[in-house]
Amino acid sequence: MLWTVIILFSLLCLVPCWIALCKTPATISTQQSALRVYQSQLKELTNDLKNEFILESEYKQAQLEIQRRLLKTDSSVASSAIQSITPKSSVIVTGLGLCCIPLAAMGLYLINASPSLPAAPLAPRLAEQQEMNQKVAPYIEQLKVKLYNLSITDPKRIEGYLLLGKVEASRGNLSAAAQAWKEALNQQFDPNLAAQIAEIQTQAEGKISKDSVNLFRKALETAPKNVPWRELAEQRIAEYERSHH
Repeated sequence: MLWTVIILFSLLCLVPCWIALCKTPATISTQQSALRVYQSQLKELTNDLKNEFILESEYKQAQLEIQRRLLKTDSSVASSAIQSITPKSSVIVTGLGLCCIPLAAMGLYLINASPSLPAAPLAPRLAEQQEMNQKVAPYIEQLKVKLYNLSITDPKRIEGYLLLGKVEASRGNLSAAAQAWKEALNQQFDPNLAAQIAEIQTQAEGKISKDSVNLFRKALETAPKNVPWRELAEQRIAEYERSHH
Protein backbone atom coordinates (compact mmCIF):
# COMPACT_ATOMS: atom_id res chain seq x y z
CA MET A 1 0.00 0.00 0.00
CA LEU A 2 2.80 2.39 0.89
CA TRP A 3 4.59 1.88 -2.42
CA THR A 4 1.33 2.44 -4.33
CA VAL A 5 0.86 5.78 -2.58
CA ILE A 6 4.47 6.77 -3.32
CA ILE A 7 4.12 5.92 -7.03
CA LEU A 8 0.80 7.76 -7.35
CA PHE A 9 2.20 10.80 -5.58
CA SER A 10 5.25 10.79 -7.88
CA LEU A 11 3.03 10.65 -10.97
CA LEU A 12 0.90 13.47 -9.56
CA CYS A 13 4.01 15.63 -9.21
CA LEU A 14 4.74 15.06 -12.91
CA VAL A 15 1.31 16.33 -14.05
CA PRO A 16 2.50 19.97 -14.56
CA CYS A 17 5.33 18.69 -16.77
CA TRP A 18 2.89 16.69 -18.90
CA ILE A 19 0.60 19.70 -19.27
CA ALA A 20 3.52 21.83 -20.41
CA LEU A 21 4.59 19.20 -22.95
CA CYS A 22 1.13 18.58 -24.40
CA LYS A 23 0.06 22.21 -24.54
CA THR A 24 -0.65 23.36 -28.12
CA PRO A 25 1.43 26.38 -29.08
CA ALA A 26 -0.57 29.55 -29.68
CA THR A 27 1.78 31.10 -32.27
CA ILE A 28 -0.19 29.82 -35.30
CA SER A 29 -3.41 31.59 -34.34
CA THR A 30 -1.54 34.86 -33.95
CA GLN A 31 0.02 34.56 -37.41
CA GLN A 32 -3.31 33.63 -39.01
CA SER A 33 -4.76 36.79 -37.49
CA ALA A 34 -1.94 38.78 -39.13
CA LEU A 35 -2.83 37.19 -42.50
CA ARG A 36 -6.44 38.33 -42.17
CA VAL A 37 -5.30 41.88 -41.38
CA TYR A 38 -3.08 42.06 -44.46
CA GLN A 39 -5.86 40.68 -46.69
CA SER A 40 -8.31 43.28 -45.39
CA GLN A 41 -5.71 45.97 -46.04
CA LEU A 42 -5.49 44.81 -49.67
CA LYS A 43 -9.28 45.06 -50.02
CA GLU A 44 -9.33 48.56 -48.55
CA LEU A 45 -6.49 49.58 -50.83
CA THR A 46 -8.44 48.33 -53.88
CA ASN A 47 -11.53 50.25 -52.78
CA ASP A 48 -9.50 53.42 -52.33
CA LEU A 49 -8.19 53.08 -55.88
CA LYS A 50 -11.69 52.55 -57.28
CA ASN A 51 -12.96 55.59 -55.44
CA GLU A 52 -9.92 57.57 -56.67
CA PHE A 53 -8.72 58.32 -53.15
CA ILE A 54 -5.15 57.36 -54.10
CA LEU A 55 -3.09 57.38 -57.29
CA GLU A 56 -2.33 54.20 -59.19
CA SER A 57 1.40 54.53 -58.44
CA GLU A 58 0.66 54.76 -54.71
CA TYR A 59 -1.66 51.79 -55.03
CA LYS A 60 1.01 49.65 -56.69
CA GLN A 61 3.64 50.64 -54.14
CA ALA A 62 1.34 49.88 -51.18
CA GLN A 63 0.16 46.65 -52.79
CA LEU A 64 3.77 45.51 -53.27
CA GLU A 65 4.54 46.17 -49.58
CA ILE A 66 1.46 44.25 -48.39
CA GLN A 67 2.24 41.34 -50.69
CA ARG A 68 5.79 41.26 -49.32
CA ARG A 69 4.41 41.05 -45.78
CA LEU A 70 2.00 38.33 -46.85
CA LEU A 71 4.80 36.22 -48.26
CA LYS A 72 6.84 36.73 -45.10
CA THR A 73 3.89 35.72 -42.92
CA ASP A 74 3.20 32.61 -45.02
CA SER A 75 6.79 31.43 -44.58
CA SER A 76 6.69 32.04 -40.82
CA VAL A 77 3.40 30.10 -40.56
CA ALA A 78 4.95 27.15 -42.37
CA SER A 79 8.01 27.17 -40.12
CA SER A 80 5.90 27.46 -36.98
CA ALA A 81 3.75 24.52 -38.13
CA ILE A 82 6.88 22.43 -38.47
CA GLN A 83 8.08 23.56 -35.04
CA SER A 84 4.72 22.71 -33.50
CA ILE A 85 4.94 19.18 -34.89
CA THR A 86 8.54 18.56 -33.86
CA PRO A 87 8.06 18.80 -30.04
CA LYS A 88 5.09 16.40 -30.17
CA SER A 89 7.33 13.75 -31.68
CA SER A 90 9.60 13.97 -28.67
CA VAL A 91 6.83 13.97 -26.03
CA ILE A 92 7.14 10.20 -25.55
CA VAL A 93 10.90 10.36 -25.07
CA THR A 94 10.61 13.29 -22.67
CA GLY A 95 7.78 11.59 -20.80
CA LEU A 96 9.85 8.46 -20.33
CA GLY A 97 12.67 10.61 -19.01
CA LEU A 98 10.31 12.23 -16.51
CA CYS A 99 9.04 8.84 -15.35
CA CYS A 100 12.62 7.75 -14.75
CA ILE A 101 13.03 10.44 -12.07
CA PRO A 102 10.75 8.84 -9.42
CA LEU A 103 11.94 5.37 -10.43
CA ALA A 104 15.57 6.41 -9.92
CA ALA A 105 14.69 8.01 -6.57
CA MET A 106 12.99 4.83 -5.37
CA GLY A 107 15.95 2.78 -6.61
CA LEU A 108 18.38 4.90 -4.60
CA TYR A 109 16.13 4.56 -1.56
CA LEU A 110 16.03 0.78 -1.88
CA ILE A 111 19.82 0.56 -2.29
CA ASN A 112 20.88 2.96 0.47
CA ALA A 113 18.00 2.65 2.95
CA SER A 114 16.26 -0.11 4.84
CA PRO A 115 12.53 0.17 4.10
CA SER A 116 11.82 -3.25 5.56
CA LEU A 117 13.51 -2.47 8.89
CA PRO A 118 10.85 -2.01 11.60
CA ALA A 119 10.94 0.98 13.91
CA ALA A 120 12.76 0.41 17.19
CA PRO A 121 10.35 0.11 20.14
CA LEU A 122 10.58 2.78 22.81
CA ALA A 123 11.03 0.45 25.79
CA PRO A 124 14.37 -1.11 24.63
CA ARG A 125 15.72 2.34 23.79
CA LEU A 126 14.82 3.64 27.25
CA ALA A 127 16.44 0.61 28.85
CA GLU A 128 19.58 1.14 26.79
CA GLN A 129 19.70 4.82 27.80
CA GLN A 130 19.26 3.92 31.45
CA GLU A 131 22.02 1.34 31.22
CA MET A 132 24.32 3.93 29.64
CA ASN A 133 23.53 6.41 32.40
CA GLN A 134 24.42 3.82 35.02
CA LYS A 135 27.77 3.18 33.35
CA VAL A 136 28.56 6.89 33.12
CA ALA A 137 27.41 7.73 36.69
CA PRO A 138 30.67 6.60 38.46
CA TYR A 139 32.80 8.71 36.13
CA ILE A 140 30.58 11.73 36.74
CA GLU A 141 31.01 11.32 40.49
CA GLN A 142 34.78 11.07 40.08
CA LEU A 143 34.77 14.27 38.02
CA LYS A 144 32.72 16.07 40.67
CA VAL A 145 35.19 15.05 43.39
CA LYS A 146 38.17 16.26 41.35
CA LEU A 147 36.48 19.58 40.60
CA TYR A 148 35.57 20.07 44.26
CA ASN A 149 39.23 19.65 45.27
CA LEU A 150 40.53 22.12 42.68
CA SER A 151 41.37 25.69 43.68
CA ILE A 152 38.74 28.25 42.77
CA THR A 153 41.34 30.14 40.73
CA ASP A 154 42.42 27.09 38.74
CA PRO A 155 41.44 27.55 35.05
CA LYS A 156 40.94 23.77 34.77
CA ARG A 157 38.02 24.15 37.14
CA ILE A 158 36.07 26.14 34.51
CA GLU A 159 36.79 23.56 31.81
CA GLY A 160 35.78 20.75 34.14
CA TYR A 161 32.42 22.27 35.06
CA LEU A 162 31.71 23.07 31.42
CA LEU A 163 32.38 19.42 30.58
CA LEU A 164 30.23 18.27 33.49
CA GLY A 165 27.38 20.46 32.30
CA LYS A 166 27.56 19.02 28.79
CA VAL A 167 27.50 15.45 30.11
CA GLU A 168 24.51 16.14 32.34
CA ALA A 169 22.66 17.87 29.51
CA SER A 170 23.28 14.89 27.20
CA ARG A 171 21.73 12.66 29.86
CA GLY A 172 18.66 14.90 29.99
CA ASN A 173 19.47 16.11 33.51
CA LEU A 174 18.96 19.82 32.78
CA SER A 175 18.91 20.99 36.39
CA ALA A 176 22.30 19.39 37.11
CA ALA A 177 23.69 20.81 33.85
CA ALA A 178 22.57 24.33 34.78
CA GLN A 179 24.09 23.96 38.26
CA ALA A 180 27.43 22.80 36.84
CA TRP A 181 27.56 25.65 34.31
CA LYS A 182 26.74 28.14 37.06
CA GLU A 183 29.93 27.11 38.86
CA ALA A 184 31.91 27.96 35.74
CA LEU A 185 29.94 31.20 35.28
CA ASN A 186 30.65 32.33 38.85
CA GLN A 187 34.36 31.97 38.21
CA GLN A 188 34.32 33.74 34.83
CA PHE A 189 31.24 35.44 33.41
CA ASP A 190 30.34 34.70 29.81
CA PRO A 191 27.14 36.20 28.32
CA ASN A 192 26.61 33.25 25.97
CA LEU A 193 26.90 30.79 28.84
CA ALA A 194 24.62 32.92 31.02
CA ALA A 195 21.91 32.96 28.34
CA GLN A 196 22.29 29.20 27.88
CA ILE A 197 21.91 28.57 31.61
CA ALA A 198 18.85 30.84 31.79
CA GLU A 199 17.15 29.01 28.91
CA ILE A 200 17.94 25.55 30.31
CA GLN A 201 16.56 26.57 33.70
CA THR A 202 13.40 27.78 32.00
CA GLN A 203 13.00 24.47 30.16
CA ALA A 204 13.69 22.43 33.30
CA GLU A 205 11.25 24.42 35.48
CA GLY A 206 8.61 24.86 32.81
CA LYS A 207 8.44 28.62 33.44
CA ILE A 208 10.64 31.70 33.47
CA SER A 209 12.01 32.41 36.95
CA LYS A 210 13.49 35.58 38.46
CA ASP A 211 16.96 34.03 38.47
CA SER A 212 16.70 33.20 34.76
CA VAL A 213 15.46 36.72 33.96
CA ASN A 214 18.42 38.24 35.83
CA LEU A 215 20.81 36.03 33.87
CA PHE A 216 19.17 37.06 30.59
CA ARG A 217 19.37 40.75 31.49
CA LYS A 218 23.01 40.58 32.52
CA ALA A 219 23.85 38.61 29.37
CA LEU A 220 22.13 41.24 27.19
CA GLU A 221 24.03 44.06 28.89
CA THR A 222 27.46 42.55 28.18
CA ALA A 223 26.86 40.71 24.88
CA PRO A 224 27.23 42.21 21.38
CA LYS A 225 24.07 43.43 19.68
CA ASN A 226 24.19 40.76 16.96
CA VAL A 227 24.15 37.66 19.18
CA PRO A 228 21.72 35.04 17.83
CA TRP A 229 19.95 34.54 21.18
CA ARG A 230 19.10 38.23 21.78
CA GLU A 231 15.54 37.92 20.46
CA LEU A 232 14.91 34.82 22.60
CA ALA A 233 16.22 36.58 25.71
CA GLU A 234 14.02 39.61 25.09
CA GLN A 235 10.99 37.36 24.61
CA ARG A 236 11.70 35.53 27.88
CA ILE A 237 12.04 38.83 29.78
CA ALA A 238 8.80 40.15 28.28
CA GLU A 239 7.08 36.88 29.19
CA TYR A 240 8.23 37.22 32.82
CA GLU A 241 7.12 40.84 33.01
CA ARG A 242 3.65 40.00 31.63
CA SER A 243 3.17 37.21 34.18
CA HIS A 244 4.22 39.43 37.11
CA HIS A 245 2.12 42.51 36.40
